[in-house]
Amino acid sequence: MKVSAEIPTYVRPKPPRAIPHLLVPEKRKISHWNDRNELRVNNWIEPWDFASPLDVGIINVPFSKTSILPNGAYAAPNAMRDAWAIFTTFTPDYDVDISALRVRDLGDISTPIVDLHQGLRNIQESLQSCFSQPEGFFPVVIGGDHAITAPAVRAYCGAHPNQQVGLIHFDAHNDVRVMDHGPTNGTPIRGILESGVRVRGSNLVQVGIHGFMNASYYKRWVEGQGGTIYTARQIRLGGIEKAIASAAEIAGRGTDAIYVTVDIDVLEVGYAPGTAAATADGLSPADLFEALFILGQDPKVAAIDFVELDPTRDVAEITTRTLGSAILTFLAGLFLRQHNGWRGYDPEPIRS
Repeated sequence: MKVSAEIPTYVRPKPPRAIPHLLVPEKRKISHWNDRNELRVNNWIEPWDFASPLDVGIINVPFSKTSILPNGAYAAPNAMRDAWAIFTTFTPDYDVDISALRVRDLGDISTPIVDLHQGLRNIQESLQSCFSQPEGFFPVVIGGDHAITAPAVRAYCGAHPNQQVGLIHFDAHNDVRVMDHGPTNGTPIRGILESGVRVRGSNLVQVGIHGFMNASYYKRWVEGQGGTIYTARQIRLGGIEKAIASAAEIAGRGTDAIYVTVDIDVLEVGYAPGTAAATADGLSPADLFEALFILGQDPKVAAIDFVELDPTRDVAEITTRTLGSAILTFLAGLFLRQHNGWRGYDPEPIRS
């Protein structure tokens, strides 16, 4: 009997609609716990069939080839798919039930194993197609390292060529390193401002910059482009609400849309051990959640990404769960915006 030397291979299918480089979700974890009075997030977020209507589309970018430090952020999308099992759709903190929001998982953008430049091109091509879909859903992008933000913003601008775009950037770092070594997760903001897309430096606001991890040169470079920086210390002393109100006003000044990017290392390292470069000087989760709830309600905020979760570094899923809360809190604000302040449930007390 002849034994074939060929190794069986599994090729992940593409979605039913032709979106470049997009593959169906790699996995979906179903919660078998059932309480008829609650809805688990992993049962609520379904893969999109590219036919039914949706309000929010999650686009996953498992890419971390451009990281300056060793980084397992490629694993973040699947880590989030697993972590959704512990969350429900209701938040008592903000008194919103988002279960009526139609959130769908579009899948994963595929990139070459070794060619990082082609990988970044794949990301831009795929996201531009996603941002151009006729359904007009709100895009939530889950990375991946922070290098994905430059092609993501270019993709948004390509899909909306007549829009002037503002940028709100949560991070420990300025991410405007010089390109001596090519694009990395330390260069996305410079990459955006120097790419010629419709993003002015005067509409850039960096929130939560902190720690002995930046250079005075890069602070001066951001300011030289007209950008605004709110450090984590300034936010601790002055309050997150004031800083975010100012950030939204600056990013929205003379623009048609605001893109938000959230690097999880903006948080104190105790709340974000699962990322490559967090320190003790960062924001608290409460401040980040409050900021995202406010921005979710802002009518100019048109897209958001969440980056730099590294599940291979995480401890007891601390960072993964914190990121899950951040995403859902943003969606709670977005729900209020899309439903004219309705909180998603009948507030009448149940007395029986």
